[in-house]
Amino acid sequence: MVLSQKPVDQLLVELDNSIAKEKIYTHQKQIKINSLLKQVLLTKDNSKLYHLYKDLSKQYEVFVADSAQLYTVKALEIANKLNDQSFVIDSNIQLARIKAKAGMFPFSLDILNNINKNKLQHQQLIDYYKAYLEVYIYWVEYQDGREVNELLKNKSIVQDSLINILPKDSYEYAINYSVKYIELKDFNKAENILLEATDTVKPDTREFSILNSILAYLYQEKNDREKEKYYLVKSAISDIHAAVKENISLRTLAILLFDDGDIERANLYIKQSLEDANFYNARLRNIQIARVLPIIDKAYQLDKEKQQKKLRLLLIVVSVLSLILLIAIIFVINQIQKVSKAKKELTEINSKLNDLNTELQKANDRQALTNRSLAEANHIKEEYIKSFLEICTEYIDRLENFKNIVNRKIKTGQTADIIKMTTTSAQDSSKELKELYNNFDKAFLKIYPDFVEEINKLLRPEEQYPINNDQNLNQELRVFALIRLGVTNNNQIATFLHYTLRTIYNYRSKVKSKAIHPDDNFEQMVQRIGTSELLT
Repeated sequence: MVLSQKPVDQLLVELDNSIAKEKIYTHQKQIKINSLLKQVLLTKDNSKLYHLYKDLSKQYEVFVADSAQLYTVKALEIANKLNDQSFVIDSNIQLARIKAKAGMFPFSLDILNNINKNKLQHQQLIDYYKAYLEVYIYWVEYQDGREVNELLKNKSIVQDSLINILPKDSYEYAINYSVKYIELKDFNKAENILLEATDTVKPDTREFSILNSILAYLYQEKNDREKEKYYLVKSAISDIHAAVKENISLRTLAILLFDDGDIERANLYIKQSLEDANFYNARLRNIQIARVLPIIDKAYQLDKEKQQKKLRLLLIVVSVLSLILLIAIIFVINQIQKVSKAKKELTEINSKLNDLNTELQKANDRQALTNRSLAEANHIKEEYIKSFLEICTEYIDRLENFKNIVNRKIKTGQTADIIKMTTTSAQDSSKELKELYNNFDKAFLKIYPDFVEEINKLLRPEEQYPINNDQNLNQELRVFALIRLGVTNNNQIATFLHYTLRTIYNYRSKVKSKAIHPDDNFEQMVQRIGTSELLT
């Protein structure tokens, strides 16, 4: 058999968990015992009663010392009543074992010495030597290394006697023979015997605990500390699962862990050992634990104080760091608020800049419109100057021709002809006026070639003016052509067109009445015809 794959640290965790569930295993043990106790109350037959008491003694043997002794004595009383010497011998051997566990070694030896071993059956003889051996083993433990030579000698003699009568393939032979080899320092042989025996023993039993504790003893003698701990942990786990209160592995493991510096676990295990010893109520285990408990407990308290000092120091450091963190948080919050405020101000500034940009864009648009209007005005001026120069030149030429004709007529004495020429008829005035209108229409439509179409867009479909290509305007359109040129005063329009004020007023009202939206904005919209501004 090879060592389990589980490391010691993992087994220690299992042991911790088992200790946490110790009361569950104890309760399960108590249920078994209560079942036997119920049978005792229902049994009248002494023979059956004897076996029940014997079973109760076995159950209590490593559970509660006082109860084990009580039911062993009861079994002995029934055996005497039955006058069954075999029962009497079995009960006395069991009583001797119980007394030894309680630390009453001379009393145990007296009981065993009064038994005639020559009358014992083979199994009884084995039990007899096992009881003797346990007396010496517990006595040596109790002495703790003081005046043990005689005890060890007697123990060795009894052990040899036991080994000689044990079956070679038995569990008892394996553990006793292996202990003998350990004492003889023949570790390899002892190890082989014990490891082979592990396959024959059920886990979570008293036998499994003892076998693993002997393996731990083997590796202690071999100075293999890790394997010693390994088998002590397995033995301790088995003891807890089997509800064995009379144990040694957990206490021994506590001492080892204490030496290794695992004070917290050592304290936990020694306290559990003390609890088990108090539960078992045997003087020997209490004495053994009392020897090491103060040392471990004091070390644990010192370690706890040291940990508390570290904790206090850590608490101070954490408090300082927390204060620094708090200051940092306040600073960060303050900075965040400042940044937030700055972002808000920046947003407001950006908003204002956007508004200013919008206003600037509008101003640029207005400037562009103004520039276009100025360009348009300049264009109008240029066109009108050109037209004015052409008309003026034409009239100067006419005037020059008329002056030349008048001069010739005067020189030749044709005054009658001069009078006739200077007297203008209504027909000639009408002709000249018509020529003025034609010149105006041509000049205006040259500047605003789409004037009629644009006017029509402002009028209802049925009221729109026909489009012609003769470059002439009717009287109504001529009035609004002047309005487009900025001449809005009725007197000025009447003077220029040689119309009456009433006529001008009627023309303006008539055209307005034809508009899609006949309101005050109509003439303003007319004034925007030909500009880049969109009509709405």
